[in-house]
Amino acid sequence: MVASTACLVAIVAILITMDGRRLTDWHFYFGIPATIAFFGTANKSLGALAIGACISQYKWLHFKRKARRLNDLDLLEEASRGSLGSLILLVRRPLGLASIGAVVTLLAIGLEVFIQQMVLLTPMPVLVSDANATLGLSHTYNGGAKPIGALSGIVNVRSSTIDTGMQGAVYRGLFNLDSPPLFNCSSSCRWNGTYVSLGFTSTCADVTEATLRLHPDASGTWDKTGMTNMSDMYLTTPGGVRLDATYSYTSYQTVISIGAISLLKADAGAVPPGGTTGMGSGIARIAVLRVPVDSNNWGFLASDMNITECDVSLAAHRFHGLSSSGANLTASRREVLTLPKGVVTAQGGHADYLTFNTPGLPSLRIAVPDLSALGLLFTSSRFAGNIFDGEASTNVADDSQGMGDAFLRTPNPAVAIHAMTDSMTDQLRAVHEQVAAGESEQQIVFVQVEWGWLALPVVVQVIAVVFLVLVLIQSGRASNLPLWKSSIVALLTYDSEKVRIGNLGTGVRSTRELDALAETVKAKLDLPMRRNTGGRDGGV
Repeated sequence: MVASTACLVAIVAILITMDGRRLTDWHFYFGIPATIAFFGTANKSLGALAIGACISQYKWLHFKRKARRLNDLDLLEEASRGSLGSLILLVRRPLGLASIGAVVTLLAIGLEVFIQQMVLLTPMPVLVSDANATLGLSHTYNGGAKPIGALSGIVNVRSSTIDTGMQGAVYRGLFNLDSPPLFNCSSSCRWNGTYVSLGFTSTCADVTEATLRLHPDASGTWDKTGMTNMSDMYLTTPGGVRLDATYSYTSYQTVISIGAISLLKADAGAVPPGGTTGMGSGIARIAVLRVPVDSNNWGFLASDMNITECDVSLAAHRFHGLSSSGANLTASRREVLTLPKGVVTAQGGHADYLTFNTPGLPSLRIAVPDLSALGLLFTSSRFAGNIFDGEASTNVADDSQGMGDAFLRTPNPAVAIHAMTDSMTDQLRAVHEQVAAGESEQQIVFVQVEWGWLALPVVVQVIAVVFLVLVLIQSGRASNLPLWKSSIVALLTYDSEKVRIGNLGTGVRSTRELDALAETVKAKLDLPMRRNTGGRDGGV
């Protein structure tokens, strides 16, 4: 019984130690379920041995107090051997303390099932710091553009060295195409810190009324009754961007006009060799004129126009609480920080890097030739241009459409410009030189203990111990009662057939003498002839 109780204590100790912990924390040769099953089997087997011995010993107490029916001997013997005998004992005739032992034997049938239900091995998502979660950040942009000269501190670049990836990012944003991956994650990942990356931003405003106020004659011409041909009308926005707003009544009209000017200017002309100069973060100012198509008259009024002006500039993007699920990266908070004036350094007679050293942010810098390449792109015919519609639109002299098709796809040019700067920022992060390590979500198997299933093993063990103690106490109080338990030799009887009350026992007082008697006495089974009455007699 002590060993059986120790096995149950071992099970409880294992459960307490491993509850809520990872399965990998278990370092024993056998797994947790196998180890608990082993101790559970040992607990039941050792307990059954003790309970069986107690029931066998109790039969001597049962017959010592007074004469009993000899059939009780069979009932108690069968009950000491297993669950079927215990069930028969409880159903036919419960016999004192033996009934407790029978109840314990029957309850013990469910021990294996309850013990197996105690431990659950549950896979759970856990964030693990490893190399599987990386996030691209850029503090420096050098696309490899090579200078060919200097103009007011801003270099011209060789066309063959321009970063086509960044120029492609401009087109991806305008046409809403997929950006390159910005992070690496095998499943779901999280970056709990604050991260800063160099990027771009745009600030847009509707300048339709302000532009028309600069051209009162043109506004009056458009708004008067009966439209006339305006084949040479150009508008200039408050920011200095020139737009084409021409039409020829019943012939053709402007639908989209895109203009841009460069904002790249050094403070004091060319950068002196080995010196520095200041420079702002602005790159280009872009204006977009949109006019709805009048397919009947091919003309428009001033009230039909919409003019949007946007400044594209460098910025610092600060991210908080980044997480990924599949191909999507989300941030709990994202800030776009305007960069103050930076410092331009010179290298080999040309402007080298524009560097921004802002308090609270890492040092951010961009190669001036690559910055110049972006300014040249926005002011070139690849970006700026016009789209005309109508019967004679193909006869318009300026037939460069630039990125006009992209602005036909969206009713709000500011949205398209913002998508473009986001795509350019993503391109910088895709060719990152900084890597932020995060935590990836992995399925880790944890040990969970269902403590409710421990109730039956504990109850069975407590009742078994109580039964053992009660049998020990009663056996100790019974005078001259040897601990014969399940001894077969002790059941020898010398009754006469005429006596209805027999005497169990051999006359031997100690188990040692009983063993000696068993060694010296020989016995033979004597089966007499069957009587006519059909009864049977036998003796030893």
